[in-house]
Amino acid sequence: MIVQKFGGVAMRDEKSRATCIQHIKDAIRIHQSVIVVVSAMGRSGDPYSTDTLIHLSDAFKQSPESQDLAAICGELLATSVLSAELLKEQIPCHLVYGVQAGIFTDDHFGEASIIKTSTEIIRNFLQLVPCVIVPGFQGVTTDNRFTTLGRGGSDLTAILLATLFHSKTVEFYKDVPGVMTADPKENDNATILEKISYDELLSYCLKGHPIIQKKAVDMAAKNQIHLHIRQFGSSVDGTHVYPSPNY
Repeated sequence: MIVQKFGGVAMRDEKSRATCIQHIKDAIRIHQSVIVVVSAMGRSGDPYSTDTLIHLSDAFKQSPESQDLAAICGELLATSVLSAELLKEQIPCHLVYGVQAGIFTDDHFGEASIIKTSTEIIRNFLQLVPCVIVPGFQGVTTDNRFTTLGRGGSDLTAILLATLFHSKTVEFYKDVPGVMTADPKENDNATILEKISYDELLSYCLKGHPIIQKKAVDMAAKNQIHLHIRQFGSSVDGTHVYPSPNY
């Protein structure tokens, strides 16, 4: 089995999601079972992106719980749209969200910490269908209130599920071809790093906009999860992240 994580740009519109669906088809053909984790559709300024949703009202500053409830709607919408489009393509799948996803957190809204997990419902669905779709970025408290896992929290969702279901690899589909030696927008000589270690990836996470959430990389390193960072819709292999460059 494998875990695939699709970022907001990959989920932005029907054309880009069709590319995601092809990646999912490929994963099912090769691995038989796949857990798909999705981010909200698009980036800041797009109608359903997380940043757009959390800026709907200045009053959210007074109520972190209300802001989290608004924020998780982006991933829920992305999950519902992708699952419907998979079914339209006759790919059997199940939606899993909220309590069903089994990710329980404390009540530190906006930056919740995972306190316990349950795999029962997802495991049962994987016995019935080859594909389970899970909204990233969110959990629930033990009294069933939605929380979010911090900026980039969908990455953490993907790594957590890979750990729980003993997947050796998480594929991250981004709008970049992999981890680059420099920002290609600023340096024409930037090249893709084909293979790096967790420590090297963490050093990139501390600079500017991290390609993967730092907490997610920490969890991957702890559990020795192979990360494959690649561009959706591209045949370029991207970047593989291992315990050491010579793995």
